[in-house]
Amino acid sequence: MVTSGVEDTVINAENTGWFVWNMATFDLREQVNISAMEFAPEVDEFIQAGLIKADCASAPCSRVLDSPVHFECRYLKTVTFDGNSPQATADVVFGEVEHIHIKDDVITDDGKLDILKIRPISRLGYYDYSSITEIFEMQIPNMEGSLASGLEGKASS
Repeated sequence: MVTSGVEDTVINAENTGWFVWNMATFDLREQVNISAMEFAPEVDEFIQAGLIKADCASAPCSRVLDSPVHFECRYLKTVTFDGNSPQATADVVFGEVEHIHIKDDVITDDGKLDILKIRPISRLGYYDYSSITEIFEMQIPNMEGSLASGLEGKASS
């Protein structure tokens, strides 16, 4: 059992200068839940969760093969917040994205992520999660300029 109070992922990011964000999806929800368990540092969470590793372009760690989207991130800093749980703190790790991996079958014809196909999950609090099953568009009235094109997902020229 981990006793330091700091997640292995945080320690690894700080020690190696790298981490990978793997998009959590509804199809991977059970594996995500298993990966949240506390394991000793020498235990391979990929094996415990039944996940397959994929190599990274630069990061000295692995990606989750079945995740449709991955960000390889160069570590920048950790911000620690005090908490009231048995873990005592919550660590937020910041990084600069160096490589993005997206599976071809989750990209729409207009170059966007097919969110309804991916069905990402989010943690709501307590033991509650949600997944995206509906998408609707709302454009900000009278929006012009660089902010508008940024929201559209188009790069400015």
